[in-house]
Amino acid sequence: MCAFWSFASAQTASPPALKAAFLYNFAKFSEWPSGALAPGQPLAMCVVGDAAVADALGQTTKGHTIDGHELTVTVLKAGESAPGCHLLYVTASEIKRSAGLLLEAKGASVFTVSNADGFAESGGVAQLMVENDRMRFTINIGSAQRAGLNISSKLLSLAKIVKDQNNVPY
Repeated sequence: MCAFWSFASAQTASPPALKAAFLYNFAKFSEWPSGALAPGQPLAMCVVGDAAVADALGQTTKGHTIDGHELTVTVLKAGESAPGCHLLYVTASEIKRSAGLLLEAKGASVFTVSNADGFAESGGVAQLMVENDRMRFTINIGSAQRAGLNISSKLLSLAKIVKDQNNVPY
């Protein structure tokens, strides 16, 4: 975990590379139910609306595995279906156009992430945000539990924990 925190704390990387590092570590410090991620099955990381983040995530994950799972990065268009995604990042500008995709993910074991304001409080699992010129993140434990995800206490200790608000759209 020290490598994650020191990289995130340094904040010297480009914004896409920094987001990619967070996404990689979200996957690294989370567990999916065996029915959603079978042994040896690739861990699919999907990105909507930010090719630079997808490219950086591809570079970040290249040559790495997580618990024996090969890592794949797929770019999706807003409105596309996302079967097989284990981690789904939707940039803020694509949230409204991706409502169906997020609704589909809500009923599955998908670690949903966005940089949209209020995303985690609205039912997403995690939200990336800039606070005092530093990248930070929030996690909605209730959303993670509904998705069947087990998030490491190490990761949770670094997060701001939020709860669902009324009228949860995601």
